[in-house]
Amino acid sequence: MTKTRAVVLALLVASFAFLFKDVVAKLVIDWGADENYSHGFLVAPLAGIVVWRSRAAISALQVRPSSAGLLLIFVSLATLVVGTLGLDLLLPRLALLGTLAGSILFTCGRERLKKLGFPFLLLALAIPIPAIVFNQVTLPLQLFASRFGAAVISACQIPVLREGNVITLATMSLEVVEACSGIRSLVSLLTLAVIWGYLTDSPSWLRWLLAASAVPIAIFANGIRVAGTGVAAHFIGPAAADGFLHTFSGWMIFVVAGVLLLAVHRLATWLVPPVPTHSEAGGVNTAGVEPVTVPPGHSDGIIARSLVVTACLVVTASMLGAMTRTEAITLRQPLSTLPRNVGAWESLDIQAFDARLLAVLRVDDYVNRAYVAPGRPWVGLYVGYYQSQRQGQAIHSPLNCMPGAGWQPIGRTRVTIPVPAGGGAPENHAEINRLIVQKGLDRQLVLYWYQAHGRMVASEYWGKIYTVVDAIRLNRSDGALVRVIVPISTEDAADEQAAEQAALEFVSVILPALSQRLGG
Repeated sequence: MTKTRAVVLALLVASFAFLFKDVVAKLVIDWGADENYSHGFLVAPLAGIVVWRSRAAISALQVRPSSAGLLLIFVSLATLVVGTLGLDLLLPRLALLGTLAGSILFTCGRERLKKLGFPFLLLALAIPIPAIVFNQVTLPLQLFASRFGAAVISACQIPVLREGNVITLATMSLEVVEACSGIRSLVSLLTLAVIWGYLTDSPSWLRWLLAASAVPIAIFANGIRVAGTGVAAHFIGPAAADGFLHTFSGWMIFVVAGVLLLAVHRLATWLVPPVPTHSEAGGVNTAGVEPVTVPPGHSDGIIARSLVVTACLVVTASMLGAMTRTEAITLRQPLSTLPRNVGAWESLDIQAFDARLLAVLRVDDYVNRAYVAPGRPWVGLYVGYYQSQRQGQAIHSPLNCMPGAGWQPIGRTRVTIPVPAGGGAPENHAEINRLIVQKGLDRQLVLYWYQAHGRMVASEYWGKIYTVVDAIRLNRSDGALVRVIVPISTEDAADEQAAEQAALEFVSVILPALSQRLGG
């Protein structure tokens, strides 16, 4: 029977590895490419070490298989299929953890799964959050670090001007980009806090305190780093804001943040001396624990349930192999073929984006122009097209990009515009976003929406949901962001109304040509 169990276990592991090999491979690639999650190379082996050290304590628990695990497996595998076909990278990675947890629950029971809670938490911390959420988190951190840094620099009697995430000194300008937002140190410090709480056998309340304190400590430490970089750049020169000194300051600040985290732990244990409870510590010390012998009937049950899980994994792999196919190329014409003269509007040439900006946007095609018409303010048009969003490419929302450039939203509503249906069909209508943004004394009106497959959507979250549906239904996940900008000359309400009228007029004449190039 032991040999049979070994063969079944080998089949289960092999089928799991085959089904999730692409998910794991892409995750490892992201750990190497994204420094925000490079700690994954440390966290994943550490999770394995924790499981190995707890093996005797886990074996000592009773085996009580739960049929609820099969439901969790089904839900996780369905999530894997949906995520692979249509969304981004998060769902398949969550499906990996869900399938693994469901398999343990279905074959071994709740007690053993609960004992493995900490390794699962470590693996969850190594999964990058989706870009649609990441952008929402990094922007406030960028702006906070910029404001904090500018305030400290000004307190040091150094002339400084801040616009958005750009800090201007007398000798140079510092841009607090995503890498300097503090998200990297925040994620790493949070992971360190979780590991530290486990290794020190801390009680539950202290673990939660360490995890919670990691957030303000990381934000404060990053603000100090930005301020220190500005002060050093003023006295030493631009070299202090780049190269080795900049990288070294990041490491030093993280060390300081780690010391502050340790101080929180020491202070908490001094104020409230914890009573060590070995069960809360996750069972690190397993000396003298005798493993439970599985009764013969239970052994047969484990083998049968393992075969059921293996069958589910094999069927899912076969389904994905049949359903996954190369996406169709959908852009009918390059965006550069958009007419330069539409109605009364004539386009002006604008310098193309540089390589650094294109690397951030990751667009497959784009157009960036200004249009002018007699008696009307100029209109800026930007269209960014993404041929596929299956591999984590995310459309950058103006709500993230514009504040990063110093344009602060001061008004946000939505407007409804007519959309010609063509072919003699009745006219449709679509809802789009309307923003008023301000930078110093300058104000602009912004209209933007997401367009794909003959559909115009204002919400980026609904746009993502439609991406899933269309990827399954049409094998397409392409889409585009369309943004129209018009300057507002004064704070007079009449000027704002004139800007909106010009923007809506321009949208009405450019939309038919734009829809032809975006496929509907």
